[in-house]
Amino acid sequence: MARGGAGVDRECSGRAAGDFCCSMWKLITIGVLLAACSSPVCHASIFYSYKDANQVLKIRKRANSFLEELKPGSVERECNEERCNFEEASEIFETKEATLEFWSKYVEVKYNNCSVDNGGCQHFCKEDPAKQCRYCSCASGYQLTNDHNMCTPVVEFPCGRVKMDYTEGKAEFNIRLIGGNSGGRGFSPWQVMLQNLKGKFLCGGVLIHPSWVLTAAHCVETGETLKVRLGKYHRLRIENSEQTIRVDKYVRHENYTKLTSDNDIAMLHLAEPVMYNKYALPICLPTRDLAEHELTTKGRQMLVTGWGSTSDEMRNYSALLSYIEIPIVPKNECAQVMTNTISDNMLCAGSLGDRKDSCSGDSGGPMATKYKDTWFLVGLVSWGEGCGKKEKFGVYTKVSQYLEWIQHHINKKSGSWRG
Repeated sequence: MARGGAGVDRECSGRAAGDFCCSMWKLITIGVLLAACSSPVCHASIFYSYKDANQVLKIRKRANSFLEELKPGSVERECNEERCNFEEASEIFETKEATLEFWSKYVEVKYNNCSVDNGGCQHFCKEDPAKQCRYCSCASGYQLTNDHNMCTPVVEFPCGRVKMDYTEGKAEFNIRLIGGNSGGRGFSPWQVMLQNLKGKFLCGGVLIHPSWVLTAAHCVETGETLKVRLGKYHRLRIENSEQTIRVDKYVRHENYTKLTSDNDIAMLHLAEPVMYNKYALPICLPTRDLAEHELTTKGRQMLVTGWGSTSDEMRNYSALLSYIEIPIVPKNECAQVMTNTISDNMLCAGSLGDRKDSCSGDSGGPMATKYKDTWFLVGLVSWGEGCGKKEKFGVYTKVSQYLEWIQHHINKKSGSWRG
């Protein structure tokens, strides 16, 4: 027999009496919950402690009963016994105002910090220790929805959202990278091809801003004038979707060390801004907290893309933009099998016994992961001890270590700095 709500269901069996009684139950429930916790935007004071507030919502969980989804909405069933979402709450409270009032308090009880499930935030979570609460925010081009957790695009081409059609997404070949696959046209719209002015293919890169591309520092060591090609899929063909733009300035990290490959990151400023379309879009940059607590946890799957070599023995570059999916490896596990030093500015990925790996030509390209429907940049292809060695991992520049450095140079150029 169900607990709590079942008694109310019996008392509310009459039609007129039922409407009145069930409405009263909702009001009582709202009153208890609203008294228990604060708002998600950290305005109100907290009347109960987090521990006490949670006690209000604790109830013995029961399994979903037969035909439960056909029953009228119930706070006890949908939001206390289970973990309800905004749509379920709206079915219970019926009006938008009542739903929002309940939801803001309900979510704050569930998450008063960012330690679990990123605080329930779709993008970024930040804590306010003084007020014992957390609040969510979104990447550029998005805004918070009414539930104060989810992010909705407010521009036509927001970062981190792939817009290719289903037919364009079908894989055509499966022999790219080392142990990789060919994606469809537009599957990685932030991918950049880096060339010299003569058209020689040098490296990969990743679009993060209309005028800025990230790549590896070792890709710009020669000092020659560069250009980027965006919206590309086939490396050897001129495609209708592509844009070619000259690089008018690049900034290699001041602490880059060729001997150790530490701080292997550079920023390329484009002579003219990229025209966004479904084949040329920026990827989102995470916050340091999101990257370290969610995106780079052990075993999380990463997507690495490029036109790099499919062989460790020769520079047999791929004709089509290709990808591999590989897991993040903890630094200590990586250091045990790598000869060279793994610094705090590096990430390792791959699986021992598996040949999936990036290689020559992939350098500077993105290592990305999808988090709650949005793609975020985690790393840049940097180095390895050979390619596709079953006893080795691939090493990537840890982008979260350079977020302030990246923003500094974007701000500097958009102000008075001229290349």
